[in-house]
Amino acid sequence: MGRHIGFRKRVIRIVSDHPIESADLEVMEIDCDVPANTLIDQYEVRDGILVNKNERVEWSKLRVAFVGVYHERCGIATYSEALWPEIGKYVGEWRIFCEDGTASDDARIVPCWTRGQSLSGLVGQIKDFQPDVVMIQHEYGIFPDARHWLALMSNLRDFRVLVTMHSIYRHRDKTIVEAATPEIIVHTTLARDVLKNEKKVPGSVHVIPHGCFPCSSADKLWNLYRSSHTFMQFGFGFRYKSWEVPIRAVALLKDRYPDVFFTGLFSESPHSLVEHRIYADELHELINSLGVADHVALIRGYQSDETLQSYLRTNQVAVFPYVNSVGHEVFGCSGAARLAMSTGIPVIASRVPHFHDLEGVCPRITAPEELADTLGQLFQDRAAHAAQIKKQNAFLIENSWDAVAKQYLML
Repeated sequence: MGRHIGFRKRVIRIVSDHPIESADLEVMEIDCDVPANTLIDQYEVRDGILVNKNERVEWSKLRVAFVGVYHERCGIATYSEALWPEIGKYVGEWRIFCEDGTASDDARIVPCWTRGQSLSGLVGQIKDFQPDVVMIQHEYGIFPDARHWLALMSNLRDFRVLVTMHSIYRHRDKTIVEAATPEIIVHTTLARDVLKNEKKVPGSVHVIPHGCFPCSSADKLWNLYRSSHTFMQFGFGFRYKSWEVPIRAVALLKDRYPDVFFTGLFSESPHSLVEHRIYADELHELINSLGVADHVALIRGYQSDETLQSYLRTNQVAVFPYVNSVGHEVFGCSGAARLAMSTGIPVIASRVPHFHDLEGVCPRITAPEELADTLGQLFQDRAAHAAQIKKQNAFLIENSWDAVAKQYLML
Protein backbone atom coordinates (compact mmCIF):
# COMPACT_ATOMS: atom_id res chain seq x y z
CA MET A 1 0.00 0.00 0.00
CA GLY A 2 1.15 3.52 -0.61
CA ARG A 3 1.86 5.76 2.36
CA HIS A 4 2.56 9.46 2.08
CA ILE A 5 5.45 10.66 4.22
CA GLY A 6 5.83 14.31 5.14
CA PHE A 7 9.13 15.47 6.55
CA ARG A 8 10.89 18.59 7.71
CA LYS A 9 14.61 18.05 7.31
CA ARG A 10 15.20 14.72 9.08
CA VAL A 11 11.83 14.23 10.76
CA ILE A 12 9.37 11.71 9.35
CA ARG A 13 5.65 12.19 9.80
CA ILE A 14 2.90 9.96 8.47
CA VAL A 15 0.72 12.57 6.83
CA SER A 16 -2.07 10.54 5.30
CA ASP A 17 -2.90 7.41 3.33
CA HIS A 18 -4.19 9.71 0.62
CA PRO A 19 -2.50 12.40 -1.47
CA ILE A 20 -2.39 15.80 0.23
CA GLU A 21 -1.15 19.26 -0.54
CA SER A 22 0.82 21.24 1.99
CA ALA A 23 3.02 24.27 1.69
CA ASP A 24 4.60 23.32 5.00
CA LEU A 25 5.72 19.81 4.15
CA GLU A 26 7.52 18.14 1.32
CA VAL A 27 5.65 14.96 0.45
CA MET A 28 6.96 11.79 -1.07
CA GLU A 29 5.29 8.45 -1.61
CA ILE A 30 6.69 5.01 -0.96
CA ASP A 31 5.12 1.59 -1.45
CA CYS A 32 5.44 -0.62 1.61
CA ASP A 33 3.53 -2.91 3.89
CA VAL A 34 4.93 -1.36 7.05
CA PRO A 35 2.51 -0.25 9.78
CA ALA A 36 2.55 3.45 10.54
CA ASN A 37 3.99 2.95 14.05
CA THR A 38 6.85 0.84 12.71
CA LEU A 39 7.54 3.36 9.99
CA ILE A 40 7.84 6.18 12.52
CA ASP A 41 9.96 4.11 14.93
CA GLN A 42 12.38 2.61 12.44
CA TYR A 43 12.81 5.11 9.61
CA GLU A 44 14.01 8.65 9.15
CA VAL A 45 14.87 10.97 6.31
CA ARG A 46 18.52 11.70 5.59
CA ASP A 47 19.27 14.12 2.81
CA GLY A 48 15.86 13.45 1.28
CA ILE A 49 16.26 9.66 1.40
CA LEU A 50 14.21 7.36 3.61
CA VAL A 51 16.57 5.10 5.59
CA ASN A 52 16.33 2.54 8.36
CA LYS A 53 17.53 4.17 11.58
CA ASN A 54 18.84 0.84 12.86
CA GLU A 55 21.20 0.32 9.95
CA ARG A 56 24.77 1.11 10.88
CA VAL A 57 26.35 4.11 9.23
CA GLU A 58 30.01 3.94 8.28
CA TRP A 59 32.07 5.95 10.71
CA SER A 60 33.57 7.97 7.87
CA LYS A 61 30.08 9.20 6.92
CA LEU A 62 28.88 10.19 10.39
CA ARG A 63 28.09 13.78 11.32
CA VAL A 64 28.64 14.26 15.05
CA ALA A 65 27.71 17.17 17.29
CA PHE A 66 29.77 17.40 20.49
CA VAL A 67 28.31 19.44 23.36
CA GLY A 68 30.14 20.42 26.54
CA VAL A 69 32.82 22.63 28.03
CA TYR A 70 36.04 23.04 26.07
CA HIS A 71 39.30 24.90 26.69
CA GLU A 72 38.33 25.55 30.34
CA ARG A 73 39.92 24.83 33.71
CA CYS A 74 37.73 21.86 34.35
CA GLY A 75 38.12 18.08 34.45
CA ILE A 76 35.20 17.61 32.06
CA ALA A 77 36.88 19.97 29.59
CA THR A 78 40.07 17.90 29.87
CA TYR A 79 38.03 14.77 29.13
CA SER A 80 36.38 16.39 26.10
CA GLU A 81 39.66 17.71 24.75
CA ALA A 82 41.12 14.21 24.90
CA LEU A 83 38.14 12.23 23.58
CA TRP A 84 36.50 14.38 20.92
CA PRO A 85 39.52 14.68 18.59
CA GLU A 86 39.95 10.89 18.79
CA ILE A 87 36.35 10.39 17.65
CA GLY A 88 36.67 13.25 15.17
CA LYS A 89 39.50 11.61 13.25
CA TYR A 90 37.21 8.68 12.33
CA VAL A 91 34.00 10.53 11.35
CA GLY A 92 32.98 12.55 8.34
CA GLU A 93 32.03 15.88 9.92
CA TRP A 94 31.90 17.21 13.46
CA ARG A 95 31.21 20.38 15.40
CA ILE A 96 31.89 21.32 19.01
CA PHE A 97 29.12 23.37 20.59
CA CYS A 98 30.60 24.88 23.74
CA GLU A 99 30.03 27.69 26.21
CA ASP A 100 29.97 31.34 25.19
CA GLY A 101 33.35 32.97 25.67
CA THR A 102 35.38 29.98 24.50
CA ALA A 103 38.19 31.31 22.32
CA SER A 104 39.18 29.41 19.18
CA ASP A 105 40.14 30.09 15.57
CA ASP A 106 38.64 26.73 14.50
CA ALA A 107 35.33 27.25 12.71
CA ARG A 108 34.20 23.84 13.92
CA ILE A 109 34.20 25.11 17.51
CA VAL A 110 30.97 27.04 18.05
CA PRO A 111 30.34 28.87 21.36
CA CYS A 112 26.57 29.16 21.68
CA TRP A 113 25.26 28.63 25.23
CA THR A 114 25.77 29.70 28.84
CA ARG A 115 25.38 27.45 31.86
CA GLY A 116 22.25 28.07 33.90
CA GLN A 117 20.52 29.85 31.03
CA SER A 118 18.25 28.89 28.15
CA LEU A 119 19.78 26.39 25.73
CA SER A 120 17.65 27.45 22.77
CA GLY A 121 20.70 28.86 20.97
CA LEU A 122 22.40 25.48 21.30
CA VAL A 123 19.32 23.72 19.94
CA GLY A 124 19.25 26.04 16.94
CA GLN A 125 22.90 25.41 16.13
CA ILE A 126 22.45 21.64 16.36
CA LYS A 127 19.39 21.71 14.10
CA ASP A 128 21.28 23.78 11.55
CA PHE A 129 24.13 21.25 11.56
CA GLN A 130 21.80 18.24 11.29
CA PRO A 131 24.09 15.61 12.89
CA ASP A 132 23.56 11.86 12.95
CA VAL A 133 24.24 11.87 16.68
CA VAL A 134 24.54 14.45 19.46
CA MET A 135 27.13 13.59 22.15
CA ILE A 136 26.88 15.60 25.37
CA GLN A 137 29.29 15.68 28.32
CA HIS A 138 27.13 16.21 31.42
CA GLU A 139 27.98 17.41 34.90
CA TYR A 140 25.47 19.07 37.24
CA GLY A 141 27.68 22.11 37.69
CA ILE A 142 27.67 22.61 33.92
CA PHE A 143 23.93 22.01 33.45
CA PRO A 144 22.59 23.16 36.83
CA ASP A 145 19.00 24.01 35.88
CA ALA A 146 16.65 21.10 35.25
CA ARG A 147 14.22 23.31 33.30
CA HIS A 148 16.79 24.03 30.65
CA TRP A 149 18.00 20.42 30.52
CA LEU A 150 14.49 19.01 30.13
CA ALA A 151 13.75 21.53 27.40
CA LEU A 152 17.00 20.55 25.66
CA MET A 153 16.11 16.85 25.69
CA SER A 154 12.62 17.63 24.42
CA ASN A 155 13.84 19.91 21.64
CA LEU A 156 16.40 17.33 20.49
CA ARG A 157 13.83 14.52 20.38
CA ASP A 158 14.30 14.01 16.63
CA PHE A 159 18.02 13.33 17.01
CA ARG A 160 19.90 10.47 18.59
CA VAL A 161 21.35 11.88 21.82
CA LEU A 162 24.11 10.16 23.82
CA VAL A 163 24.86 11.78 27.18
CA THR A 164 27.97 10.90 29.17
CA MET A 165 27.06 11.47 32.82
CA HIS A 166 30.26 11.88 34.78
CA SER A 167 28.63 11.97 38.22
CA ILE A 168 25.81 9.66 39.25
CA TYR A 169 24.23 10.06 42.68
CA ARG A 170 21.55 8.26 44.63
CA HIS A 171 19.78 11.62 45.02
CA ARG A 172 16.16 11.21 43.94
CA ASP A 173 15.91 14.82 42.77
CA LYS A 174 18.43 14.11 40.01
CA THR A 175 16.23 11.33 38.64
CA ILE A 176 14.16 13.89 36.71
CA VAL A 177 17.27 14.77 34.70
CA GLU A 178 18.37 11.17 34.22
CA ALA A 179 14.91 9.85 33.30
CA ALA A 180 14.52 12.48 30.58
CA THR A 181 17.80 11.45 28.95
CA PRO A 182 17.23 8.81 26.25
CA GLU A 183 20.69 7.21 26.29
CA ILE A 184 23.22 7.56 29.09
CA ILE A 185 26.89 6.58 29.10
CA VAL A 186 28.57 5.94 32.46
CA HIS A 187 32.09 4.79 33.29
CA THR A 188 31.43 1.94 35.75
CA THR A 189 28.98 -0.89 36.33
CA LEU A 190 28.26 0.59 39.78
CA ALA A 191 26.91 3.76 38.17
CA ARG A 192 24.80 1.73 35.75
CA ASP A 193 23.33 -0.31 38.60
CA VAL A 194 22.31 2.83 40.49
CA LEU A 195 20.47 4.15 37.44
CA LYS A 196 18.80 0.94 36.29
CA ASN A 197 18.33 -1.09 39.48
CA GLU A 198 17.73 1.64 42.06
CA LYS A 199 16.31 4.58 40.14
CA LYS A 200 14.65 2.55 37.38
CA VAL A 201 15.39 5.10 34.68
CA PRO A 202 13.69 4.17 31.39
CA GLY A 203 16.48 4.99 28.94
CA SER A 204 19.40 2.85 27.82
CA VAL A 205 22.52 2.94 30.01
CA HIS A 206 25.85 1.98 28.42
CA VAL A 207 29.15 1.44 30.25
CA ILE A 208 32.24 2.83 28.52
CA PRO A 209 35.44 3.22 30.55
CA HIS A 210 37.12 6.57 31.13
CA GLY A 211 39.96 7.15 28.66
CA CYS A 212 43.66 7.25 29.51
CA PHE A 213 46.73 9.03 28.23
CA PRO A 214 49.68 6.72 27.46
CA CYS A 215 52.54 6.47 29.90
CA SER A 216 54.89 9.33 29.12
CA SER A 217 58.38 8.60 27.86
CA ALA A 218 59.64 11.78 29.55
CA ASP A 219 62.34 11.21 32.14
CA LYS A 220 62.00 12.06 35.80
CA LEU A 221 63.11 15.61 36.58
CA TRP A 222 66.06 16.57 38.74
CA ASN A 223 65.02 15.88 42.33
CA LEU A 224 64.97 19.35 43.88
CA TYR A 225 63.28 17.88 46.95
CA ARG A 226 66.59 16.11 47.68
CA SER A 227 64.47 13.26 49.02
CA SER A 228 63.24 9.92 47.69
CA HIS A 229 60.32 9.89 50.12
CA THR A 230 57.97 12.39 48.50
CA PHE A 231 54.33 12.12 47.55
CA MET A 232 51.62 14.46 46.34
CA GLN A 233 47.92 15.07 45.82
CA PHE A 234 46.28 17.47 43.37
CA GLY A 235 42.76 18.66 42.66
CA PHE A 236 40.13 21.07 43.89
CA GLY A 237 40.29 21.80 47.60
CA PHE A 238 37.00 20.22 48.61
CA ARG A 239 36.48 18.23 51.81
CA TYR A 240 35.46 15.03 50.05
CA LYS A 241 39.03 14.80 48.71
CA SER A 242 40.14 14.28 52.31
CA TRP A 243 43.37 16.26 52.36
CA GLU A 244 43.68 15.42 56.07
CA VAL A 245 44.61 11.79 55.33
CA PRO A 246 48.02 12.44 53.67
CA ILE A 247 48.84 15.07 56.31
CA ARG A 248 48.19 12.53 59.08
CA ALA A 249 50.17 9.91 57.13
CA VAL A 250 53.17 12.28 57.13
CA ALA A 251 52.96 12.46 60.92
CA LEU A 252 53.11 8.66 61.04
CA LEU A 253 56.07 8.47 58.63
CA LYS A 254 58.32 11.34 59.72
CA ASP A 255 60.22 9.38 62.37
CA ARG A 256 60.88 6.51 59.96
CA TYR A 257 61.69 8.83 57.05
CA PRO A 258 62.95 12.21 58.38
CA ASP A 259 62.96 13.62 54.83
CA VAL A 260 59.36 12.60 53.99
CA PHE A 261 57.45 15.40 52.27
CA PHE A 262 53.86 15.84 51.08
CA THR A 263 52.91 18.42 48.44
CA GLY A 264 49.23 19.30 48.10
CA LEU A 265 48.30 21.22 44.94
CA PHE A 266 45.11 22.69 46.37
CA SER A 267 43.17 24.17 43.44
CA GLU A 268 40.41 26.68 44.07
CA SER A 269 37.26 27.21 42.05
CA PRO A 270 36.12 30.83 41.67
CA HIS A 271 32.63 29.58 42.53
CA SER A 272 33.73 28.22 45.97
CA LEU A 273 36.47 30.54 47.23
CA VAL A 274 35.02 30.96 50.74
CA GLU A 275 34.69 27.20 51.20
CA HIS A 276 38.26 26.67 49.98
CA ARG A 277 39.68 29.32 52.31
CA ILE A 278 37.93 27.96 55.40
CA TYR A 279 39.07 24.42 54.64
CA ALA A 280 42.67 25.46 53.90
CA ASP A 281 42.87 27.31 57.22
CA GLU A 282 41.66 24.19 59.03
CA LEU A 283 44.29 22.08 57.27
CA HIS A 284 47.07 24.49 58.29
CA GLU A 285 45.88 24.24 61.89
CA LEU A 286 46.11 20.44 61.61
CA ILE A 287 49.61 20.66 60.10
CA ASN A 288 50.81 22.80 63.00
CA SER A 289 49.11 20.67 65.65
CA LEU A 290 50.78 17.51 64.29
CA GLY A 291 54.19 19.14 64.14
CA VAL A 292 54.68 18.48 60.42
CA ALA A 293 55.04 22.04 59.14
CA ASP A 294 58.50 21.16 57.74
CA HIS A 295 57.09 18.12 55.91
CA VAL A 296 53.96 19.52 54.22
CA ALA A 297 53.22 22.24 51.66
CA LEU A 298 49.73 23.24 50.56
CA ILE A 299 50.09 25.18 47.31
CA ARG A 300 46.83 27.01 46.74
CA GLY A 301 45.42 28.16 43.40
CA TYR A 302 45.27 26.96 39.83
CA GLN A 303 48.27 25.11 38.37
CA SER A 304 48.81 24.79 34.63
CA ASP A 305 49.13 21.38 33.00
CA GLU A 306 52.82 22.07 32.47
CA THR A 307 53.34 22.85 36.16
CA LEU A 308 51.37 19.81 37.25
CA GLN A 309 53.50 17.59 35.03
CA SER A 310 56.64 18.98 36.68
CA TYR A 311 55.37 18.05 40.14
CA LEU A 312 54.31 14.58 38.99
CA ARG A 313 57.68 13.94 37.34
CA THR A 314 59.50 14.94 40.53
CA ASN A 315 57.45 13.20 43.24
CA GLN A 316 57.59 9.48 43.93
CA VAL A 317 53.89 8.68 44.48
CA ALA A 318 50.50 10.32 43.85
CA VAL A 319 47.63 9.79 46.30
CA PHE A 320 43.86 10.22 46.02
CA PRO A 321 42.39 9.60 49.49
CA TYR A 322 38.80 10.69 48.73
CA VAL A 323 36.00 9.90 51.18
CA ASN A 324 32.27 9.54 50.64
CA SER A 325 30.51 12.75 51.56
CA VAL A 326 27.60 11.76 53.79
CA GLY A 327 24.45 11.64 51.70
CA HIS A 328 26.36 12.53 48.54
CA GLU A 329 28.04 9.32 47.43
CA VAL A 330 29.15 9.81 43.83
CA PHE A 331 29.51 7.11 41.22
CA GLY A 332 31.94 8.44 38.68
CA CYS A 333 35.52 7.93 37.59
CA SER A 334 38.78 9.74 38.29
CA GLY A 335 40.59 11.31 35.37
CA ALA A 336 43.17 12.71 37.79
CA ALA A 337 44.32 9.26 38.88
CA ARG A 338 44.80 8.24 35.25
CA LEU A 339 46.75 11.41 34.54
CA ALA A 340 49.08 10.65 37.45
CA MET A 341 49.58 7.06 36.23
CA SER A 342 50.54 8.35 32.80
CA THR A 343 53.63 10.03 34.28
CA GLY A 344 55.01 6.67 35.42
CA ILE A 345 54.61 6.98 39.19
CA PRO A 346 52.59 4.69 41.48
CA VAL A 347 49.08 5.81 42.41
CA ILE A 348 47.31 5.08 45.69
CA ALA A 349 43.54 5.57 45.75
CA SER A 350 40.80 5.23 48.34
CA ARG A 351 37.96 2.72 48.44
CA VAL A 352 35.18 5.07 47.34
CA PRO A 353 33.20 4.17 44.18
CA HIS A 354 35.11 6.87 42.29
CA PHE A 355 38.02 4.41 42.00
CA HIS A 356 36.00 1.22 41.56
CA ASP A 357 37.56 0.51 38.16
CA LEU A 358 41.07 0.66 39.67
CA GLU A 359 40.52 -2.38 41.88
CA GLY A 360 43.46 -4.70 41.27
CA VAL A 361 45.37 -1.94 39.48
CA CYS A 362 46.28 0.42 42.34
CA PRO A 363 46.48 -0.04 46.12
CA ARG A 364 43.27 1.21 47.75
CA ILE A 365 43.23 2.60 51.26
CA THR A 366 40.89 4.28 53.74
CA ALA A 367 42.72 5.40 56.88
CA PRO A 368 45.96 7.40 57.32
CA GLU A 369 47.59 4.29 58.82
CA GLU A 370 46.89 2.30 55.63
CA LEU A 371 48.26 5.11 53.49
CA ALA A 372 51.43 5.36 55.59
CA ASP A 373 52.00 1.59 55.37
CA THR A 374 51.47 1.53 51.59
CA LEU A 375 53.74 4.53 51.05
CA GLY A 376 56.43 2.87 53.17
CA GLN A 377 56.26 -0.25 51.03
CA LEU A 378 56.55 1.69 47.77
CA PHE A 379 59.40 3.82 49.13
CA GLN A 380 61.39 0.79 50.31
CA ASP A 381 60.48 -2.15 48.05
CA ARG A 382 61.67 -1.47 44.49
CA ALA A 383 60.15 -4.75 43.24
CA ALA A 384 56.72 -3.70 44.55
CA HIS A 385 57.23 -0.30 42.96
CA ALA A 386 58.07 -1.85 39.56
CA ALA A 387 55.16 -4.30 39.74
CA GLN A 388 52.80 -1.41 40.45
CA ILE A 389 54.00 0.55 37.42
CA LYS A 390 53.62 -2.54 35.19
CA LYS A 391 49.97 -3.01 36.19
CA GLN A 392 49.23 0.67 35.69
CA ASN A 393 50.79 0.75 32.23
CA ALA A 394 48.73 -2.26 31.12
CA PHE A 395 45.59 -0.45 32.32
CA LEU A 396 46.54 2.73 30.42
CA ILE A 397 47.01 0.80 27.17
CA GLU A 398 43.75 -1.14 27.53
CA ASN A 399 41.77 2.08 28.13
CA SER A 400 43.55 4.45 25.76
CA TRP A 401 41.60 7.39 24.37
CA ASP A 402 41.63 5.75 20.94
CA ALA A 403 40.21 2.50 22.33
CA VAL A 404 37.52 4.38 24.23
CA ALA A 405 36.67 6.49 21.18
CA LYS A 406 36.05 3.32 19.20
CA GLN A 407 33.67 2.09 21.90
CA TYR A 408 31.70 5.31 21.53
CA LEU A 409 31.67 4.88 17.77
CA MET A 410 30.38 1.31 18.08
CA LEU A 411 27.20 2.82 19.50
